[in-house]
Amino acid sequence: MTVYPADKKGNIVNLSNPVRARYVAVEGSAYNQTYQVQEFDVFGKQIDKTPPSEIKNVSVYTTTDSAILTWENPSDEDFDGVKLYIDGVFQSSVSKQYRTYTFSNLQPNREYEIKIKTYDTAGNESNGVTITVKTLPPPDVTELKLFPSAYSILAQWINPTDSGFIGNDLYLDGNFITSLDKNATSYTFTNLNPNTSYEVKIVSKYNGGYSSSGQTATAKTTIPTEDVTDLQADAKYDRVKLSWTSPESEFFHHVKIYRKKIEQQSFWDQLFGATAVSAATTSDGYTPMFETNGTYWTDLTVTPDTTYSYKVTSVNTAGNESQGVTIETTTPSEPVPVLTGVATTQNENGDYVVTWTSPTKGTVKVLINGQEYTVVDAATQKVIIPKKDMKLNFFGGYDAKLVPIGEFGTEGKAVQVPTVGETKIDFPFSFNDFIQTVINILAWAAPLILLSFVLVFWRPLVEFIKKMLANAKGGRVKQ
Repeated sequence: MTVYPADKKGNIVNLSNPVRARYVAVEGSAYNQTYQVQEFDVFGKQIDKTPPSEIKNVSVYTTTDSAILTWENPSDEDFDGVKLYIDGVFQSSVSKQYRTYTFSNLQPNREYEIKIKTYDTAGNESNGVTITVKTLPPPDVTELKLFPSAYSILAQWINPTDSGFIGNDLYLDGNFITSLDKNATSYTFTNLNPNTSYEVKIVSKYNGGYSSSGQTATAKTTIPTEDVTDLQADAKYDRVKLSWTSPESEFFHHVKIYRKKIEQQSFWDQLFGATAVSAATTSDGYTPMFETNGTYWTDLTVTPDTTYSYKVTSVNTAGNESQGVTIETTTPSEPVPVLTGVATTQNENGDYVVTWTSPTKGTVKVLINGQEYTVVDAATQKVIIPKKDMKLNFFGGYDAKLVPIGEFGTEGKAVQVPTVGETKIDFPFSFNDFIQTVINILAWAAPLILLSFVLVFWRPLVEFIKKMLANAKGGRVKQ
């Protein structure tokens, strides 16, 4: 801008651009000169000292090593751009046509202070907007699963796929347990307490000393199911007594007893594995028999000459059942029953009442005239034979015998029914045995007796034969 005096003869004042004049002074060189001053307008701009408005609506997206900022620029006409700082250090200027910026090469899992200042065409800067951002930690393991037992917990997981991953640190209830390399994907925590909750934490480690925030999971150890010990079996022909020692555990509740009969399989069953299983039988062939919280049990449903396998399992307070302990035993043969204390009386009707003192188990078969007459329960310890049915033998005694039969069909020795008032005495042999023995002796001794007669009487016998021959011829026999 150029200003000229009114007479065009004064000094010319040049105002350099940009013109920021606030007033114009007209001066003369002598005091007695007259000047003509005319009013005129001076055009120009005032000095801009006002900073632009701040940015708005800042949003941040972070990764493990970067922070991406987006914002909304101010609407000021002289807005020219933004300046970005991180932790007080200038990073970059972004012109007004952009609304985003990425901070890169950051450290994982760390907080940063970011400031964004606006500036205008006059160079004014705002105070700035300050935000705090935190980069993400390195990736944790995934699919962490815990499998508890009574005294241990098995942990399994999938490791991160990042190239900088080098391994994991394992913690239990906040206590460091061990470090594993990048190839390990499972670990078993041992020596734990039963029925107790534990927190497992796995922290992944990376090159550069960085660590993940950690993946955690919680599991509760189970209540133990400890088996019985010192299982024993005492087998009789009609029973098997089992005894054992129960677990010394606060969680023990009771035992379950199972039984399986061991039978010799046929060739085809062994070849094709044919097995008959009832609805009440477990998959391993055992049938539930009894439950008790005691330390012994007697099986009264066995048969003689049979092999059994017993399984005793323990059940804890949570209802969980152990694998069980097994024992195999064979029942002996049923002993031959012996009838003792046999006596006979007559009732008011004249019928014969035959009694005995033992056995009291099984049955007693009555034989009359060698034929089966009746069978009674041995526990009754008597049998009544009507008078009309009683028979007598050759010697005038009763032709009646009692045969004891065991619970499982084993027959004992027949006993002669004594006459009324006579108590049966058990001799080592019966009358029939005596007769049979005599016959056997005679059959063996008869040839010897005949030979003895021949040796003693052979001379008289020869003379007798000669006389008979002489008489037949009418001659005389020479002496």
